[in-house]
Amino acid sequence: MGLAEQRTAFRFPADFSADCRMAGDAWVSRLCNISTTGCMMVCPEQGLPDGWMLRLRIRGLPAIDAEIIWKHRGHAGLRFLVALHPTALEHMGFRLPEPARPAHRPEPSPVASLAGLRAELVKRTPPDAGLQPGMPSQVRGAPQPLS
Repeated sequence: MGLAEQRTAFRFPADFSADCRMAGDAWVSRLCNISTTGCMMVCPEQGLPDGWMLRLRIRGLPAIDAEIIWKHRGHAGLRFLVALHPTALEHMGFRLPEPARPAHRPEPSPVASLAGLRAELVKRTPPDAGLQPGMPSQVRGAPQPLS
């Protein structure tokens, strides 16, 4: 059984460096992607221990504390302890997509829903919409008395 997708934020592909510090060691690493909740980075040659905390410094942002949550083929996934504000990503040149708005659907009329039918409002043009002044017209039906 495969791992379920657990991402909660949109990730952007990235290719920039970050200064990393953990347990007295310091190194520069490349970030492969980033979101408001975490990132993926290239592991240093000596590797990284599971579940440890580290501090990232990305140019133009304050220090970011993160937890190592996975490692695979020379890369590591980090979860930020405090999510980045979306403006931090915008500062780095990324723009979050606009949330999808649900399509507006009119509510069915109460009469139609009582009968188990779904009614939709259809806009129709009046039958005399094509008439213009001076054009002959036809009278349909019997004349009605005025009351």
